[in-house]
Amino acid sequence: MKFSNIIAILSASIASVAAYQTTGKETVDILVDYHIKETPEVTKNDVASWTNGEEITLQYTINNNEESDVTVIGVTGQFLNPVTRQAVTNLTQGRIGPVAVAPGESAQFEQTINVNLVPNNYELVPQIFIVQGELVKVIPCRGQLASVLDKAISFFDPRLIFLEIVLLASFGGLIYLAYQIWGKNYIKGTAPVKVKKSAKSPSPVVSSSAGSSTGAGYDVNWIPEGHLKQKRTKKVA
Repeated sequence: MKFSNIIAILSASIASVAAYQTTGKETVDILVDYHIKETPEVTKNDVASWTNGEEITLQYTINNNEESDVTVIGVTGQFLNPVTRQAVTNLTQGRIGPVAVAPGESAQFEQTINVNLVPNNYELVPQIFIVQGELVKVIPCRGQLASVLDKAISFFDPRLIFLEIVLLASFGGLIYLAYQIWGKNYIKGTAPVKVKKSAKSPSPVVSSSAGSSTGAGYDVNWIPEGHLKQKRTKKVA
């Protein structure tokens, strides 16, 4: 089978290329390593920190120590549970090149990964697909521990603002309801009551001439004149 036919067949079935088996017990003298383009300081012994929605780029370097040419045609991989080693999710298969690597030579290529996982700890294990002769082989790469977090939401994010408005409206509604049920009656029962002052009855007016003419505390104008003369006569006697 011609090499061009192999490429055409693999390109048509790249979505199901994970069905191919790895090299198994067969050993190949091909070394593959990579580093993270965005954080080159992170090594295989470190734990990378990624955020959901982030895009990371793996930069691969392949060294062909075989006696024949090899060609890189695709990349894939898995996110594993670092404790159980169980696959959590598969990476989307992607076509590379093809990138031909002669014996004793090296080549570089890249793979872009969109991070969208449940926040947790993972181990990324990439795999590359090569063609050697008329065989398609899958070569696993080293794992990379990573911690995936959700993106922090800004205080001014529209979704957060909407949630704040809903919470404030709910809280205000509860306060208003509590006031209508309990608060209004309580305030009425504890408020001081204003007592209305009764109108003062007018005090009796005493004539100024009453005491001055007779020395008594009564008005002499209504006493018959004959009775007054009689009293004066008795006083003279």
